[in-house]
Amino acid sequence: MQEHFSEEVTENITLDGYEVLMCNRPFNQAFIDSKYFKDYGVDVMGHDFMNIAFMGDDMPVLNRGDIVDWQYYDDVYQVQVIDVYKLFVKGLDIQYYLVQLKQPFLQ
Repeated sequence: MQEHFSEEVTENITLDGYEVLMCNRPFNQAFIDSKYFKDYGVDVMGHDFMNIAFMGDDMPVLNRGDIVDWQYYDDVYQVQVIDVYKLFVKGLDIQYYLVQLKQPFLQ
């Protein structure tokens, strides 16, 4: 199970300029489903992954392969979108992005 950033920290995180609902701490590719190593563009020599969630209409429109900025406070990192999926949780539509960092995350 991935550990999420706290609510206070999450308020200082954006993806492509949009405030996120949830973002987990970067995790190693060992925890990624094997399907992502075939046709999803995962860089096996690359860096860690994150799941990032949005709710409502205020979210970026991103597709697999897009490279966008993920901002953590004042630090900006490039990430590649690996997968996009929607979940319906307790009556709410949640949009999830699985992204891979393009450089090491220095917290």
